[in-house]
Amino acid sequence: MGTFLDFFKRKPLVQPTEERFYNTSLSGQSFTGNSSGQAITKERALQLSTVWSCVKVISETIASLPISLYEKDESDKRFILSDNPLHSLIGEQPSSLFNSFSFFEKALVDLCLDGNFFAYIERNSGGLPTQIIPIQSNDVSVYISPDGREVYYNIEQNETVPYPITGRVTSENMLHIKGLSTDGIMGKSPIQTSAESLGVSLSIEQFAGSFFKNSAAVGGVITHPGTLKPETAKRLRASWNQTYSGSINAGKTAILEEGMNFVAKQIPNNQAQFLETRQYQVSDICRIFRVPNHLVNDLSSATYSNIEAQQIDFVVHTITPWIKRIEMALNQKLIPFNKKGSQYFKFNVTALLRGDSKSRADYYRTLLNIGVLTPDEVRAFEDMNSMGGESEKVYMQSNMMPLDKLGESTKREI
Repeated sequence: MGTFLDFFKRKPLVQPTEERFYNTSLSGQSFTGNSSGQAITKERALQLSTVWSCVKVISETIASLPISLYEKDESDKRFILSDNPLHSLIGEQPSSLFNSFSFFEKALVDLCLDGNFFAYIERNSGGLPTQIIPIQSNDVSVYISPDGREVYYNIEQNETVPYPITGRVTSENMLHIKGLSTDGIMGKSPIQTSAESLGVSLSIEQFAGSFFKNSAAVGGVITHPGTLKPETAKRLRASWNQTYSGSINAGKTAILEEGMNFVAKQIPNNQAQFLETRQYQVSDICRIFRVPNHLVNDLSSATYSNIEAQQIDFVVHTITPWIKRIEMALNQKLIPFNKKGSQYFKFNVTALLRGDSKSRADYYRTLLNIGVLTPDEVRAFEDMNSMGGESEKVYMQSNMMPLDKLGESTKREI
């Protein structure tokens, strides 16, 4: 008979079911449930220049941001723990194959396409992380215990890039960053969710290729005053196509014999307007990834006055949610239990919001005048060396003296 305290003891993991929650790979899957009939895979989606550009700008933007390990003291002041092994692990070399840039670039590519990013956390005998090794999404299966309390992962070996571990991995040793999720366990793939829109875009690209392959002409009819045998007509068609079709043959002069005449078909309006349709699809794909059009070199709606506002909107509504997901996942899996709440990882997005030189100068001047920043902090934002001394102090108005001497000055005046 158990005691009352037995009720509160951690129960052993119930053997998981064999139900696979989600296979995150799009490499070997295609989604054809769309009206275009196009098979949508990750590789085919990346053939669309707008998808490629959106994924590239998001992944490279975040990978370029510095990330540091901070600690807050009792007075709520924060310090960068530059000597902590976790700081260099995340900020410099997460694994032997990935530096910090390539690691986060890989993470964002997987998140933008698969909706999930997985990395195995290798630990030393003391339980401290020593490597964080990215795992291909299609090599990971996610399981949950029947009672819904435990999640674990199964890694299958990759023939191209071998992993240091295969088989079952507990949740604490798997860094799993999720995109938009409807169940809280797995992220939704933007490629799968937007298969309809991407299928239309692929169809438009195919139409454009065929259209220009035939010199942007939709064909025509060759008439002959007599009657041609089927073999002769077939040979005439093949000769005509070989000589005059395709962009390389555009502008050639056709020579017709025996009273033959060529009558070109009129281009239907819906075909002549396909460039407008392509433009719409560019904007539609940008909406999927929440990337401003000007960042994929579409300047049709960009002006000098609104690009800076769009850049800020991109940071606030696109970059910030992604880095928040990453920061929380790193804090959950890498920070020691006794340091949670006081230590944390944080990206520095200040550089993305700097604007032009005049805007930055006005911004810094305002913060200096109200005692928010020190001169050395401003210099740090501009990648300049610290001057030390008085530049490390906070200043305010009233003759711009150090804040700690402001009261003394007031007493002397009285």
